[in-house]
Amino acid sequence: MPFLLDPTGPDFRSRPILFIDLEVTGLDRHQHEIVEIAALRVDQPDFTVTNSFYTKVIPEHIETADPKALSIINYSKEAWVDAIPLQQAIEELAAFAPDSILAGWSVQTEWDFLCEACLQLQIPYFFTHRLLEVYTLAFVHFYKETDMKYINLSKVSKALGIPLDQHKPDSDVRATYEIFKKLFAQQT
Repeated sequence: MPFLLDPTGPDFRSRPILFIDLEVTGLDRHQHEIVEIAALRVDQPDFTVTNSFYTKVIPEHIETADPKALSIINYSKEAWVDAIPLQQAIEELAAFAPDSILAGWSVQTEWDFLCEACLQLQIPYFFTHRLLEVYTLAFVHFYKETDMKYINLSKVSKALGIPLDQHKPDSDVRATYEIFKKLFAQQT
């Protein structure tokens, strides 16, 4: 059975931060599947990217996918010909950034799907129970700017001059990381 990492373990400033973006076949973690994973391992204290991870994952139940989700991620059997099984993807990701803090734009979805995958596959959680949500930093930063009516990854990237090829997980995760760095630097 999976377990959460000891929250009293290493100082949060010494854990790697795993910036992650998943593409999924819908929003219900009990019905839908992870089909793409992009991640950056960022080490502290200088928030340097030390490695990157990307893979497509073989869907086992494509028939349960939300057609809109498949359209957004441009899913096709041809594009997923080199995809790997979920078990392999999660094991490689766990080895890539053990004992990490999960970070992402709106990272709760990633957390939910990763927890579900670890539970189903009986892989111990490789991440702490704390999340670092970059959307929250953007919310605080842009709160008083009346020109910003809606906050999403695309709008914030554009406002901060950060390149983004949206709904491409490797681009989304890099933009999220750059937003984090820029907004964090302004707070310290």
